[in-house]
Amino acid sequence: MVFWIFTSVAYAADFRVTFINPGGSSGFWGEVSKTMSAAAADLNIDLEILNADRQPYGMEERLQLRLEQGNLPDYFILVNEYQAAARLVQLLDGKPSKVLFLLNNLTRKQKAILELRNIDLRKIIASVVPDNETAGYEMAFSLFENERLLHPDRKKIRLLALTGDTSTPAGLLRETGMQRAVADNSDVDLIHAIPVNWNEETAYARARDVLARTPVDIVWSANDAIAFGARKAVEETGLKAGADVLFAGLNWSKRAMDAIQRREMTMSHGGHFFAGAWAIVMLRDHFYRISAGEVYVDVRFKMSPITADNVALYLENLGDGNWDKIDFSRFCKTRNGRSNYDFSATAILEAAASTQ
Repeated sequence: MVFWIFTSVAYAADFRVTFINPGGSSGFWGEVSKTMSAAAADLNIDLEILNADRQPYGMEERLQLRLEQGNLPDYFILVNEYQAAARLVQLLDGKPSKVLFLLNNLTRKQKAILELRNIDLRKIIASVVPDNETAGYEMAFSLFENERLLHPDRKKIRLLALTGDTSTPAGLLRETGMQRAVADNSDVDLIHAIPVNWNEETAYARARDVLARTPVDIVWSANDAIAFGARKAVEETGLKAGADVLFAGLNWSKRAMDAIQRREMTMSHGGHFFAGAWAIVMLRDHFYRISAGEVYVDVRFKMSPITADNVALYLENLGDGNWDKIDFSRFCKTRNGRSNYDFSATAILEAAASTQ
């Protein structure tokens, strides 16, 4: 079991937050924690991060142990990974802490079941969720466009889609976007759509099985790690990524940026690991605006594509992964006086560029 505890400053923090991280300290979930920690430091918030390390029932176990310790935080940040968050909300029933949902919110069905069980959902005061459906669509459309440019005489485009899992809302919405793009483009044949549990090795194995039976022109992947697993399988057949088979992923990972520069990937959608910071920004606003009557704030933000056209700009301003250089207080409505949040890629790049 891993416990990370971050205290933003040496003196007393304004309030306390505990994040039940479904992942760990590396990869995508590690970046979520890092942006969250950077924002907490800027905003004088005491942040505790408990990593479930993607273990079965790991989030429930971390939360249960934290509840047993007592001295609960003002807020818990939860994620509906694998649709496990309903059990987390039940564990928190009757506790004083408020809840913000990050990246994956409760589904309508989950909310209905909790209400039937008389679980008080009023403690859920906010959510911050990216537009996964649009991202899934744009990833697919990028593949289609690049394939047509590369092979203009090809009558049919053979698509392999490697999805996340069968329950996490983010993955399901990305897949919905991909399916919508296929429906909009009659020259695309979806050969297979296969869940690979967000795992690179599983993606490699499934792609290898498909390639043994049928050729593929493009591979849509629910995240960057999946794309690299599929690329390994493709290259083992003697084909070249970016020439014979095209790839798109999601996460803005460093590996993906390098692959885009080498023209081995068409796109990595993302920027949503900054949702860790946005959660802290929103909780700071909630803490100081309770008297203003805000009951529930639902923020949906668009992710952004990194392609060969803008990868150099990204690497120049954000490539070092040093999120501490960004002043996240500028995004708070209680600080900047704005009526709406601007969590766009443009705003992030401007904030990073202003430090240079």
